[in-house]
Amino acid sequence: MTERVGFDLARMEYGGHPVVFVYGEIDVLTAPRLHETLHEVIAESPSSLLVDLANVTFIDSTGLGALVVAHRHLEERGGRLRLVSVPPAVAQVLEVTGLTNRFEVYPDMDAAGGGQPTPPPAG
Repeated sequence: MTERVGFDLARMEYGGHPVVFVYGEIDVLTAPRLHETLHEVIAESPSSLLVDLANVTFIDSTGLGALVVAHRHLEERGGRLRLVSVPPAVAQVLEVTGLTNRFEVYPDMDAAGGGQPTPPPAG
């Protein structure tokens, strides 16, 4: 029997921006919860929404879909989705799927709050 990796979300504010911290695997079972949480925050019309992925161990197409939809909805409202502390495994998925240039990616919360995205890796 395989052990199920946990999933959790936490919400707080940082530098006047809402932040959603994501923990564990984002997959077909957990992506709806991420989508719902992001939708609730976006309904408040923030200028920027920070999504901290430092503790994400896996992301599949449904997880990517939740992020893409959130990005689109924020753009429609004049806001910006900022991905923070993206681990290498998630960064690789973003690269392979061609989403690296779609998202603003920041190395840490300080950089995300200041609005200076990290350029995509060369290569």
